[in-house]
Amino acid sequence: MKHFIINRFWQVLKWTVISEKKSIITAFIAFTVAFLAIQLFSCFTIFDINRSLGPAATMAGTGTCAAILGFMAAYYASGILGNARTTQQRTTALMLPASNLEKFIARIIYCCIGMLIVLYLAALAATGLRMFLELIAGHDQITAELGILFGYVSPYGYDEQIENGISFGTLFPTAITLWSTSLYVLGGAFFRKRPFVWTNVVLFAGGLLLFSIVFYVATLIGEVELLHMLDPIVKNMTAEAFFNWVSVFLFAFTALNVWLSYRLFSRLQVVQHKWFNL
Repeated sequence: MKHFIINRFWQVLKWTVISEKKSIITAFIAFTVAFLAIQLFSCFTIFDINRSLGPAATMAGTGTCAAILGFMAAYYASGILGNARTTQQRTTALMLPASNLEKFIARIIYCCIGMLIVLYLAALAATGLRMFLELIAGHDQITAELGILFGYVSPYGYDEQIENGISFGTLFPTAITLWSTSLYVLGGAFFRKRPFVWTNVVLFAGGLLLFSIVFYVATLIGEVELLHMLDPIVKNMTAEAFFNWVSVFLFAFTALNVWLSYRLFSRLQVVQHKWFNL
Protein backbone atom coordinates (compact mmCIF):
# COMPACT_ATOMS: atom_id res chain seq x y z
CA MET A 1 0.00 0.00 0.00
CA LYS A 2 1.71 3.10 -1.29
CA HIS A 3 -1.16 5.57 -1.60
CA PHE A 4 -2.38 7.90 1.14
CA ILE A 5 -6.04 7.29 2.01
CA ILE A 6 -7.52 9.67 4.56
CA ASN A 7 -9.96 7.18 6.11
CA ARG A 8 -7.24 4.60 6.58
CA PHE A 9 -4.96 7.29 8.01
CA TRP A 10 -7.55 8.18 10.66
CA GLN A 11 -7.76 4.54 11.64
CA VAL A 12 -3.97 4.42 12.00
CA LEU A 13 -3.99 7.60 14.08
CA LYS A 14 -6.69 6.23 16.37
CA TRP A 15 -4.77 2.96 16.71
CA THR A 16 -1.63 4.93 17.58
CA VAL A 17 -3.40 6.89 20.32
CA ILE A 18 -5.14 3.81 21.73
CA SER A 19 -1.92 1.77 21.76
CA GLU A 20 -0.16 4.61 23.60
CA LYS A 21 -3.05 5.27 26.01
CA LYS A 22 -1.13 4.10 29.06
CA SER A 23 1.85 6.33 28.21
CA ILE A 24 -0.43 9.33 27.64
CA ILE A 25 -2.23 8.93 30.97
CA THR A 26 1.03 8.35 32.84
CA ALA A 27 2.64 11.42 31.26
CA PHE A 28 -0.37 13.62 32.07
CA ILE A 29 -0.47 12.60 35.73
CA ALA A 30 3.31 12.78 36.17
CA PHE A 31 3.70 16.22 34.63
CA THR A 32 0.65 17.61 36.40
CA VAL A 33 2.24 16.62 39.71
CA ALA A 34 5.65 17.92 38.61
CA PHE A 35 4.33 21.30 37.41
CA LEU A 36 2.23 21.69 40.55
CA ALA A 37 5.22 20.92 42.78
CA ILE A 38 7.37 23.45 40.92
CA GLN A 39 4.74 26.16 41.24
CA LEU A 40 4.14 25.48 44.92
CA PHE A 41 7.67 24.95 46.19
CA SER A 42 9.75 26.97 43.74
CA CYS A 43 7.42 29.94 43.70
CA PHE A 44 6.45 29.58 47.40
CA THR A 45 2.98 30.77 46.40
CA ILE A 46 1.28 29.20 49.42
CA PHE A 47 4.03 29.58 52.02
CA ASP A 48 4.78 33.21 51.14
CA ILE A 49 1.99 34.55 53.37
CA ASN A 50 3.04 38.19 53.06
CA ARG A 51 3.75 37.85 49.32
CA SER A 52 7.11 39.48 49.95
CA LEU A 53 8.73 37.49 47.17
CA GLY A 54 6.66 39.35 44.60
CA PRO A 55 6.21 38.45 40.92
CA ALA A 56 9.87 37.41 40.48
CA ALA A 57 9.25 34.13 42.30
CA THR A 58 6.26 33.34 40.11
CA MET A 59 8.28 34.17 37.02
CA ALA A 60 11.09 31.85 38.18
CA GLY A 61 8.69 28.95 38.56
CA THR A 62 7.07 29.79 35.23
CA GLY A 63 10.46 29.78 33.51
CA THR A 64 11.31 26.42 35.05
CA CYS A 65 8.05 24.88 33.84
CA ALA A 66 8.52 26.41 30.37
CA ALA A 67 12.03 24.92 30.18
CA ILE A 68 10.63 21.50 31.07
CA LEU A 69 7.98 21.90 28.37
CA GLY A 70 10.63 22.65 25.76
CA PHE A 71 12.86 19.81 26.94
CA MET A 72 10.06 17.25 26.87
CA ALA A 73 8.76 18.48 23.50
CA ALA A 74 12.19 17.69 22.02
CA TYR A 75 12.27 14.37 23.87
CA TYR A 76 8.92 13.23 22.50
CA ALA A 77 9.82 14.46 18.99
CA SER A 78 12.77 12.06 19.03
CA GLY A 79 10.39 9.18 19.79
CA ILE A 80 9.26 8.75 16.20
CA LEU A 81 10.32 5.08 16.41
CA GLY A 82 9.16 4.66 19.98
CA ASN A 83 6.72 1.97 18.87
CA ALA A 84 9.43 -0.01 17.03
CA ARG A 85 12.18 -0.50 19.59
CA THR A 86 11.86 -4.27 19.92
CA THR A 87 11.46 -6.97 17.28
CA GLN A 88 7.88 -7.62 18.35
CA GLN A 89 7.01 -3.92 18.14
CA ARG A 90 8.57 -3.62 14.69
CA THR A 91 6.66 -6.66 13.50
CA THR A 92 3.39 -5.14 14.73
CA ALA A 93 4.18 -1.80 13.10
CA LEU A 94 5.11 -3.39 9.78
CA MET A 95 2.05 -5.65 9.74
CA LEU A 96 -0.29 -2.70 10.28
CA PRO A 97 -2.49 -2.48 7.14
CA ALA A 98 -1.50 1.02 6.09
CA SER A 99 1.08 2.77 3.94
CA ASN A 100 4.39 4.01 5.33
CA LEU A 101 3.30 7.60 4.74
CA GLU A 102 0.15 7.10 6.82
CA LYS A 103 2.10 5.47 9.63
CA PHE A 104 4.75 8.20 9.52
CA ILE A 105 2.29 11.10 9.64
CA ALA A 106 0.37 9.41 12.45
CA ARG A 107 3.58 9.09 14.48
CA ILE A 108 4.51 12.71 13.74
CA ILE A 109 1.12 13.93 14.96
CA TYR A 110 1.30 11.78 18.08
CA CYS A 111 4.92 12.61 19.00
CA CYS A 112 5.12 16.28 18.01
CA ILE A 113 1.55 17.50 18.49
CA GLY A 114 -0.37 15.04 20.62
CA MET A 115 2.17 14.75 23.43
CA LEU A 116 2.75 18.51 23.38
CA ILE A 117 -1.00 18.99 23.92
CA VAL A 118 -0.85 16.53 26.82
CA LEU A 119 2.00 18.55 28.38
CA TYR A 120 0.09 21.82 28.01
CA LEU A 121 -3.04 20.27 29.51
CA ALA A 122 -0.92 19.06 32.43
CA ALA A 123 0.47 22.59 32.86
CA LEU A 124 -3.04 24.04 32.73
CA ALA A 125 -4.31 21.50 35.29
CA ALA A 126 -1.38 22.24 37.60
CA THR A 127 -1.96 25.99 37.32
CA GLY A 128 -5.65 25.52 38.16
CA LEU A 129 -4.81 23.37 41.18
CA ARG A 130 -2.27 25.92 42.38
CA MET A 131 -4.79 28.74 42.13
CA PHE A 132 -7.33 26.63 44.04
CA LEU A 133 -4.81 25.90 46.81
CA GLU A 134 -3.90 29.58 47.00
CA LEU A 135 -7.57 30.38 47.45
CA ILE A 136 -7.78 27.86 50.30
CA ALA A 137 -4.62 29.36 51.82
CA GLY A 138 -6.44 32.71 52.07
CA HIS A 139 -4.41 34.86 49.70
CA ASP A 140 -6.10 38.16 49.04
CA GLN A 141 -4.64 38.39 45.54
CA ILE A 142 -4.38 35.11 43.66
CA THR A 143 -1.63 34.87 41.06
CA ALA A 144 -4.06 34.03 38.29
CA GLU A 145 -1.98 34.49 35.15
CA LEU A 146 -1.49 31.37 33.08
CA GLY A 147 2.19 32.18 32.61
CA ILE A 148 3.18 28.62 31.81
CA LEU A 149 0.97 28.61 28.75
CA PHE A 150 1.01 32.17 27.49
CA GLY A 151 4.12 33.82 28.91
CA TYR A 152 4.60 36.17 31.83
CA VAL A 153 2.73 39.48 31.96
CA SER A 154 4.30 42.15 34.10
CA PRO A 155 2.00 43.48 36.86
CA TYR A 156 3.64 46.88 36.55
CA GLY A 157 2.09 47.67 33.18
CA TYR A 158 3.16 47.59 29.56
CA ASP A 159 6.88 47.67 28.88
CA GLU A 160 7.56 50.25 26.18
CA GLN A 161 11.01 48.81 25.55
CA ILE A 162 9.37 45.75 24.00
CA GLU A 163 7.60 47.95 21.47
CA ASN A 164 10.83 49.72 20.56
CA GLY A 165 12.78 46.48 20.18
CA ILE A 166 12.99 44.13 17.21
CA SER A 167 9.69 42.42 16.50
CA PHE A 168 10.18 38.93 15.12
CA GLY A 169 6.48 38.47 14.49
CA THR A 170 5.40 34.86 14.20
CA LEU A 171 7.36 33.69 11.13
CA PHE A 172 10.82 33.41 12.66
CA PRO A 173 9.77 31.79 15.97
CA THR A 174 7.63 29.31 14.01
CA ALA A 175 10.49 28.53 11.65
CA ILE A 176 13.04 28.00 14.43
CA THR A 177 10.59 25.82 16.38
CA LEU A 178 9.75 23.62 13.40
CA TRP A 179 13.40 23.35 12.38
CA SER A 180 14.61 22.35 15.84
CA THR A 181 11.75 19.85 16.15
CA SER A 182 12.60 18.34 12.76
CA LEU A 183 16.18 17.78 13.91
CA TYR A 184 14.96 15.63 16.80
CA VAL A 185 12.53 13.81 14.51
CA LEU A 186 15.42 13.03 12.16
CA GLY A 187 17.56 11.88 15.07
CA GLY A 188 14.72 9.70 16.34
CA ALA A 189 14.35 8.09 12.92
CA PHE A 190 18.08 7.34 12.68
CA PHE A 191 19.09 6.31 16.19
CA ARG A 192 17.38 3.20 17.43
CA LYS A 193 18.70 3.29 21.01
CA ARG A 194 18.58 6.41 23.17
CA PRO A 195 17.66 8.70 20.25
CA PHE A 196 17.26 11.81 22.40
CA VAL A 197 20.72 11.44 23.95
CA TRP A 198 22.49 10.67 20.68
CA THR A 199 20.68 13.45 18.84
CA ASN A 200 21.86 15.98 21.44
CA VAL A 201 25.41 14.61 21.18
CA VAL A 202 25.37 15.00 17.39
CA LEU A 203 23.84 18.48 17.57
CA PHE A 204 26.43 19.61 20.10
CA ALA A 205 29.30 18.17 18.06
CA GLY A 206 27.89 19.63 14.83
CA GLY A 207 27.41 23.05 16.39
CA LEU A 208 30.94 23.01 17.78
CA LEU A 209 32.34 21.97 14.39
CA LEU A 210 30.37 24.65 12.56
CA PHE A 211 31.50 27.31 15.02
CA SER A 212 35.11 26.19 14.60
CA ILE A 213 34.87 26.37 10.80
CA VAL A 214 33.27 29.82 10.86
CA PHE A 215 35.85 31.06 13.35
CA TYR A 216 38.70 29.63 11.24
CA VAL A 217 37.35 31.19 8.03
CA ALA A 218 36.81 34.55 9.75
CA THR A 219 40.36 34.44 11.13
CA LEU A 220 41.79 33.41 7.75
CA ILE A 221 40.00 36.11 5.79
CA GLY A 222 40.21 38.78 8.43
CA GLU A 223 37.47 40.65 10.24
CA VAL A 224 37.70 43.80 8.10
CA GLU A 225 37.68 41.89 4.81
CA LEU A 226 34.80 39.70 5.96
CA LEU A 227 32.69 42.69 6.91
CA HIS A 228 33.55 44.31 3.58
CA MET A 229 32.35 41.18 1.73
CA LEU A 230 29.09 41.05 3.66
CA ASP A 231 28.39 44.77 3.45
CA PRO A 232 26.71 44.71 -0.02
CA ILE A 233 24.39 41.94 1.18
CA VAL A 234 23.19 43.43 4.45
CA LYS A 235 23.61 47.12 3.63
CA ASN A 236 20.09 47.68 2.35
CA MET A 237 18.45 44.86 4.32
CA THR A 238 16.33 45.59 7.37
CA ALA A 239 16.35 43.36 10.42
CA GLU A 240 12.86 42.14 9.58
CA ALA A 241 13.88 41.20 6.03
CA PHE A 242 16.96 39.40 7.37
CA PHE A 243 14.94 37.26 9.75
CA ASN A 244 12.39 36.57 7.01
CA TRP A 245 15.15 35.20 4.77
CA VAL A 246 16.50 33.14 7.64
CA SER A 247 12.99 31.78 8.21
CA VAL A 248 12.75 30.73 4.55
CA PHE A 249 16.01 28.78 4.83
CA LEU A 250 14.85 27.18 8.08
CA PHE A 251 11.57 26.10 6.49
CA ALA A 252 13.53 24.56 3.61
CA PHE A 253 15.81 22.66 5.98
CA THR A 254 12.77 21.57 8.00
CA ALA A 255 11.22 20.06 4.87
CA LEU A 256 14.52 18.33 4.09
CA ASN A 257 14.77 16.89 7.61
CA VAL A 258 11.19 15.61 7.48
CA TRP A 259 11.79 14.01 4.08
CA LEU A 260 14.96 12.32 5.31
CA SER A 261 13.09 11.13 8.40
CA TYR A 262 10.39 9.61 6.21
CA ARG A 263 13.00 7.86 4.05
CA LEU A 264 14.58 6.37 7.17
CA PHE A 265 11.16 5.44 8.55
CA SER A 266 10.23 3.64 5.34
CA ARG A 267 13.40 1.51 5.64
CA LEU A 268 12.19 0.03 8.92
CA GLN A 269 12.74 -3.73 9.00
CA VAL A 270 11.97 -6.46 11.52
CA VAL A 271 15.69 -7.25 11.82
CA GLN A 272 17.57 -3.97 11.83
CA HIS A 273 20.96 -3.62 10.16
CA LYS A 274 23.77 -3.94 12.68
CA TRP A 275 25.48 -0.67 11.74
CA PHE A 276 22.37 1.24 10.69
CA ASN A 277 20.10 2.84 13.27
CA LEU A 278 22.62 2.45 16.10
